Amino acid sequence: MRRLMFIPASAVLLALPILAACGDDNSAKTPTHTPTTAVASATAGGSSTPGPTTSPATTASPTTPAADGTVDPLGAGQQTPWTVKSDPDPSAAVVVLTDVRMGVHPEEGGWERIVFEFEGAQRPAATIQYVTKATACGSGEAVSIDGTAILEVAIVGADAHDASGKATVPKTIDGPGTTVKGGQLTCDFEAHVTWDFGLTAKHNFKVTTLTNPTRIVVDVKQ
Repeated sequence: MRRLMFIPASAVLLALPILAACGDDNSAKTPTHTPTTAVASATAGGSSTPGPTTSPATTASPTTPAADGTVDPLGAGQQTPWTVKSDPDPSAAVVVLTDVRMGVHPEEGGWERIVFEFEGAQRPAATIQYVTKATACGSGEAVSIDGTAILEVAIVGADAHDASGKATVPKTIDGPGTTVKGGQLTCDFEAHVTWDFGLTAKHNFKVTTLTNPTRIVVDVKQ
């Protein structure tokens, strides 16, 4: 006959804290802290420190035509003659001038841009300079230009008309701002195209070339 072992109740109560302690050790292996990367991200995104106040960008008035690209940031320009070489040099053929337009840029205190656009990838040669008077090619007669100074763009290796003789650009255009008053076509003869622009005074200018489409660009400082 087996005897039943009597275990005092006090002994059972003493064993309970030991079992509970073993369960706490196992649960402590699961991390419960927030990753430091998440905290850093939240801090950076939630910063209430006000940033520097910036002025809105200067834009042309709604009536001012848009200008191509941006103004070349190098240099302040010049008033001495500037020559653009043809590409290829020498030129392979006569190209057609398809557009003459003007616009305004706010960069570096403001520039007024004159754009000559040509058909195809070939670029003609050109000379940009101030002249004392404008003359019509062929007749040599003086042409009246509105302005105190005359900036002339003489293009070699281009026509301002198509194969049938129809003009591809207007004969005059109005100025876009306060410096260039307007321009006039004074020559379109034997692959020579000349435009004369009237300015309020002699201002520095820059000349750059652009592609796709092919363009010669003259920026005049306001």
